[in-house]
Parts: sequence; structure tokens; C-alpha cells
Amino acid sequence: MSALILNPLEEYEKKYKHLHAENAEKFFEKLVSQSGIDIEKNRETVKQYELYKENLVVLKKKLNIARFFRVLMCVTVLLIPLVVLKTTPKIRALRAEIAEADQKADELLSEAHKQMLPLNQLFTDKDALHIIESTIPLLSFDDHFSAKQEADMRINYDFGDYLENEQSTVDLLAGNYNQNPFLFERKLIHRMGTETYHGYKTITWTETYRDSSGKTRTRVKTETLHATVTKPKPFYHTQVVLNYCSQGGPDLSFSRDASHLEQKSDKEIEKLVKRGEKKLKRMTDKAIRSDGDFMSMSNTDFEVLFDALDRNNEVQFRTLFTPLAQTNMVALIRSKIGYGDDFNFIKLKRTNRIISHHSQGRAINLLPEDYIYYSYDIIRKNFLEKNAEFFKAVYFDFAPLWAIPLYQERPVHSLKPIPDYSQLYAHKEYEALANAMDYTYVVHPKTKTPAILKSSYVGSNDNTDEICVTAYSYDIMKRVVVVPVRGGDGRMHNVPVEWDEYLPVENSENFRVASEEAAKSGNVIARRDGLCIF
Repeated sequence: MSALILNPLEEYEKKYKHLHAENAEKFFEKLVSQSGIDIEKNRETVKQYELYKENLVVLKKKLNIARFFRVLMCVTVLLIPLVVLKTTPKIRALRAEIAEADQKADELLSEAHKQMLPLNQLFTDKDALHIIESTIPLLSFDDHFSAKQEADMRINYDFGDYLENEQSTVDLLAGNYNQNPFLFERKLIHRMGTETYHGYKTITWTETYRDSSGKTRTRVKTETLHATVTKPKPFYHTQVVLNYCSQGGPDLSFSRDASHLEQKSDKEIEKLVKRGEKKLKRMTDKAIRSDGDFMSMSNTDFEVLFDALDRNNEVQFRTLFTPLAQTNMVALIRSKIGYGDDFNFIKLKRTNRIISHHSQGRAINLLPEDYIYYSYDIIRKNFLEKNAEFFKAVYFDFAPLWAIPLYQERPVHSLKPIPDYSQLYAHKEYEALANAMDYTYVVHPKTKTPAILKSSYVGSNDNTDEICVTAYSYDIMKRVVVVPVRGGDGRMHNVPVEWDEYLPVENSENFRVASEEAAKSGNVIARRDGLCIF
């Protein structure tokens, strides 16, 4: 059996970073061998192409100088015909030379693309995942997120979100670690907030006053009045989250937020721990007086730095966070090797959520487009560097979980049985496919905002799921409200403020989801991970 990762930080630095780099290079060299490309021939073609491109820059500079010189001479001298006669042939010659160099560069670029085509065609969206699986054999990725696995996570691992109707899955990547299911998910999240709108009105009035001589005079004064109104407004943002399911601590819930302690000095952290110790003592004393459950651990470094003080089950918390788990977590939080303390950790019974800063904005998976190029050397550089970055991001999303030895144990399969489903794919897989298609296929015609797409299962036949996708969005209507504001003239003035009213709209459409093979006869709207929606 493959070894568990008992010290994630140290093992990354001493073992897995280098092992993954070796595996990525072996994988790449295997593709190169399979492609049969001529590396040296491509290097020569690319070298010639780059020389032509450099020469084009020089020629275009010369052309611009010649044009400028001709204009300058025509402006400053009277012998304009003579100037034109002398400079025009030179400009024509430069233009011809540029056109010839441009054509030759295009031919070389096309030749370089052809030389690399056999290699570029071999890249797949599974390459990065296969390399990680070879590096960490206990970690495996699924081709699709099946309805059965989604049901297993919901029934046996408390998977779900009370705000699920406010978010839609844009991309996902499912798998398991030592048979513990996980799901990477990139979500579009909707929340209602407020927007403050501003309106202005300029007023004038005439006032009388006495000058220094005591004479009565008049003057015109001007003032710009300002009014505001605050109205509801929807906001949208994306979030990448790792959902990891484990039977450890089945009733325990807690949360902790990233605080980037790796950016602080040892002295600053020491002060932070000392201040935290006083808070822990107060919380412990309060729990004793009120017969509460909280009891601070003796390892105050862990208690303060991990800061999961909202836990609801002290016994199960201590079962998870053994001395080794505490040591691992503190090392991870303080280290500069990975990303330091950049992760939020939310445990909701048997589902754990890691939301790391380093994963926000990144793609869930690497695609062939991340490597494809016309130069062998650039392709190789892209492949090795991007896979190293991807592995590091994935590894350190798992690291807070691997820091807890109990989370790496294989689950006991005495769980609730999963019913037989005719449904093939998970609802989140439907959403990701729906989000991959053009919004116009599903949103309400009056939609003026992003849409939250939710799916429901209709039925299955011929290896195809029929689904209903509902799009929730908003129309926007311009409104004007008049706000009374007192001016410097002592009178009230109506200041108009224009604001946007967001009116909820929704629309539902039926689609079918199947594998690429099963969907051959359909009018495919979008594809992802070998699945189609049509």
C-alpha cells in the first residue's frame, strides 16, 4: 500500500516536489518520443523566424524615419519635387523589403506550427492529473462527477450548502484520496448588497450685504447640492473551494480564517500567541462557570494560530488534532515553503472545505491550450513550469487536511446504502455544462446581469440525461427619486438621484447531457471533460 503523508510540509520539500518534477519530465519525454518530432529542425526554423521578426522591427523603424524625413523636408524647403524624387524610391524599396520579410516570417511560423503539430495534438486535459496520480498514488481523479458519488457525499458525508440556491458550479474536478471523496469546485456566487447612488443640483440665489463702507450691495451665490440614496443591488463573485469528505469527527463543526502569519516575524508571532493565551484563559474560565464544553489545549501555539475557537465538540476536536496534527498545522501556518497561512478551513460535520487564497482565480485543471506553441523549447518550458505550479496549488489545498492523520484513513464502509439511480451525472456536472454554453440559450430575454444556473433531473434514456436548467438573473430599470436638500439660501430643493432597480427574472429550458460518443447525433451546444450538452 502507498504511504500516507504524515508530514505534508516536510514531505513536499524533500520528496514530492522533486518526484513530481521528475514524473512531469518523464511524461513529457514520452509524448515527444511518441510524436516523432524533429527538435533540432524546429529550433532552426524558430531561430530563422525570430531573426526575420527582429529584422522587420528594424525595417519598420527605417521606414518611419524615411517618412518623417520626407515630410520634414517638404515643410522646411522649397525644392519639394526634388525631395519627393529622392526619398520616395527609398520608401518604396523599404515597403517591398518589409512585405517580403513579413511573408517569409509567416511562412516560417506556419512551418514551425506544422513541425510541432504531432506533439501538440497529443496533449489532453488529463495529462496534469495523470502526473499527480503517479506522484501521489493514493490521490485519484474521476473522469466525471457521477450522480452516485454526489448522492454518496450528500447521504454519508453531510455534503451540501445552505446557500446552494445562491451559487452555481462553473467548473469541477472530482476524485478520492484513499477512498475519501473530494470535489474541487469553481462557483459563481450571488449575494444581495446595496449600492449608493449620487445626485447633484446646482442652485443660485441673490443675497444682499453691506460692504466695508456700509453700503448695501447684492451678490449672486452658487452651490451644488448633493443627495444620495441606497438601494439593493446583486453582486457576483467566483470562488474555488476544495470539498473533502471524511468520517473523522462526524458531529464536529468549526471554522478558521487565513491570517497570513507567514508574513510576520517570530517576534510578532510570539506577541500574538501571548495575547491569545489571555483570551483562551478567559474562554476556559467562562466555560467552567457556565458548564460549557470549551477547554483550551496545552499547546497554545496551535490554539492561537489555528484559531478554531468556534468548535462545537471538544472531544471530537481533540480526537482529530492529535499532537502530530497540531505540530503539522503550526508548521504549515508558519512556513514560507508553500503559501503559508492562506487558507480558510471550514468543517461542517463530515465535509471539510478548504478555501485558499492561492487557488482563487486559478483554473481547476490544466488544458492543452496551456502548453501548445510553435516552439519546442517554449512547449517544454510551459509544460514543466505549469505542471509544477498546478501541483503545488493542489498539494497545498490538501495540506491542511493531510496535516490531520485521521483524515487520511480509509473510510469504514458501513454507511447508508446509495439507491440505484438511472441518473448518470451529478447536478453539479449539469451546472458546469450549462455554464459552458452561451447564456442566450437559457437566460430570460430581459436579463442584464450574470445568471445563477441551477439544474433539475428530468429523466434518462439511451445513456443520456434529460435535464431542466433554470437561470436566475435580473432586468435593470432606470429610476429617479427626488430627495429634498436644504440649500445655502435656506430653502429646500428637490435633488434628482438616478438609480437602478434590479428586477428578478427567471427562465427554464430543457437540455440533454451525454458523453461525446452518445451525443454524436445531437446538436451540441457546449463540451467539457468528454461530456456534451445539447
